[in-house]
Amino acid sequence: MKGHYKLALTALLILLAVLPVQSFAKDMVAKEPPKSLDKLYPPVNKEQKWVQQMHKISGHFGGVFVDMGEQDWENAEKHAARFVESYKEAADMVPEWKDYFDHESARKFAEEVKTRDAARIGKAAGPVGKTCGKCHDDQYLSVWTRYHWPSADKIAITDPVDEKELKYGKYMSLLSGAFKGVTVNFGEGQYDRAKKALGGFKKRFMELKSVCSKCHTGDAVKQFYVGEASAQAFDGMEAELNSPKPNPGNFWKHVGTLGYEGCKKCHLTHRAYAIVQEIWEEKEEARK
Repeated sequence: MKGHYKLALTALLILLAVLPVQSFAKDMVAKEPPKSLDKLYPPVNKEQKWVQQMHKISGHFGGVFVDMGEQDWENAEKHAARFVESYKEAADMVPEWKDYFDHESARKFAEEVKTRDAARIGKAAGPVGKTCGKCHDDQYLSVWTRYHWPSADKIAITDPVDEKELKYGKYMSLLSGAFKGVTVNFGEGQYDRAKKALGGFKKRFMELKSVCSKCHTGDAVKQFYVGEASAQAFDGMEAELNSPKPNPGNFWKHVGTLGYEGCKKCHLTHRAYAIVQEIWEEKEEARK
């Protein structure tokens, strides 16, 4: 049993050492993914073929070490052979990324598994793991931005105030302007104007639920950025503006809650991807 434990521990340490880690260098540049990747994702393909292929590679690579730790060498060798197959398949799927693949290192890794020597297997796994890590460092963010985050530019929303359909970017600019109408007027002591502006701003803000629900299709959408905390903040702002003598401290506290729970959390989640997409779209327009 002690020997099995040591082998399992060795396998775990090797796996942790060679598996690609999403370190992402500070100088990383989000380049657009190659066009050949389009056919491996919706809408061109009904399935996310590239993701499936990555799971195959990762599953077989990791499977070697799981079985090695259990001294199930027969299955370890099977995983090694299938790893080489899936590794080659991935290289053929995206020709532009051929330089990320080291087929000789992959083949050598599978051969070393047959020796059943943990040290030799770990040493052979290192170069293969580095190829995966290099590709992830260079391409992971770009692929997620292109294929896993829908472009906000394709989203349209009906303005509940003017009843006009607007692109999402235009709508957000309108929303920002409405917010400033509330805060600027309140800061100037123009409480009647602030109250009027708040009515339109609240309608436009709460209408964002219709945008969230395009991706978040369940009832949980109410728990996101246009949820109970935001509704309570609006109630608090309205209460102050309906008061004979609004309390600035309370009013700005509710503004802060709305800004953090609604605006900031949404931007932290979505804005960076949207910025990258916008840059790519501008470059595409410039090339036309």
